[in-house]
Amino acid sequence: ISNAATTTSISTSMTPGAMLEQQTPSIVTSYLSPNVRNAPQSSSALRDEEREAMMSLASRIVRNSAVQYLKNDASLAGPLLRLAFHDAATREQWHGEDTSEKADTLNPKNGAFTGGPNGSVRYELEWSESRGLSKPLRVIDDIYGKVRGLDLSYADCIALAGAAAVEYAGGPHIAIKLGRVDSAVADDRKRRRILRMDTDRSVVDTTLPSPALDSDGLRLYFGALGLSEEELVALCGAHDLGRHVTLLNMPKECLKNLTRTCLEEAPVMMPFVSEGPDTISNAYFKKLLKWYDRKVEMGEVAFIPTDVALVVDEGLRIHVQRYSRDEKAFFDNFLS
Repeated sequence: ISNAATTTSISTSMTPGAMLEQQTPSIVTSYLSPNVRNAPQSSSALRDEEREAMMSLASRIVRNSAVQYLKNDASLAGPLLRLAFHDAATREQWHGEDTSEKADTLNPKNGAFTGGPNGSVRYELEWSESRGLSKPLRVIDDIYGKVRGLDLSYADCIALAGAAAVEYAGGPHIAIKLGRVDSAVADDRKRRRILRMDTDRSVVDTTLPSPALDSDGLRLYFGALGLSEEELVALCGAHDLGRHVTLLNMPKECLKNLTRTCLEEAPVMMPFVSEGPDTISNAYFKKLLKWYDRKVEMGEVAFIPTDVALVVDEGLRIHVQRYSRDEKAFFDNFLS
């Protein structure tokens, strides 16, 4: 659709078939060629350009639907972004011989890749790292139902909703390349190749990062994903947005046995940065430096070990200082 006014008028609550029926013949014609106009809506019946147009339409529906959810509950921005990260960050490059079904790419030079942005996060809710993701997943389930049949994968839907959350929260627009392939099983939780340096807290043995990693562990984990130091610090800046679970006011039975249900229904969620937890800016980096200078007040921040590792380490602190002064630099590297 080239008419912007038309795209914004599409109801995000309609199914693809009902949506197409509502449009004028000229708009339908722009998507479906004469020989397939009355055929079932399947990818095999659509030419490449028509499939691309369908996916483009679906991506706008997903973004618009996510924004509607965010307008009703701005606190969803952090969880939607976290969901997108958890779906993507399990990707591991494996240099040994891998004949498993999970090895989705094989390159003689680079080896096999497992995991990554494939929608498998919906099968990983029992992981301790996935606490709090049930709610954003229900949002994705609802949104995906609106674009089913438009050649958009569940993984694409997760990525698009995460990008919409960042933009809605005041961050940059993130262009999402479509075409992810959905997995029918969970990714591996344990890494095939353990990474470590000299300290115990540098050990990287899981496909999602431990919140206890020190600066060396952060370098190893994000370096394995292909990120530079300035990029990993920028990505950690996502903690300017959202909240994490605390044990405050947790029922006694949960303190004795901290189940997934206890974590999902935690009575108190603490923002990493108490000011503006539903927006994203470079305030996170300013607060980190304030914490480092021992000038924060009680309740001003609730950082976890991986946060403070960014300022305790001199090499990473350089990037924290830069982003605290230059929000554009933060956003630029966050996008990269």
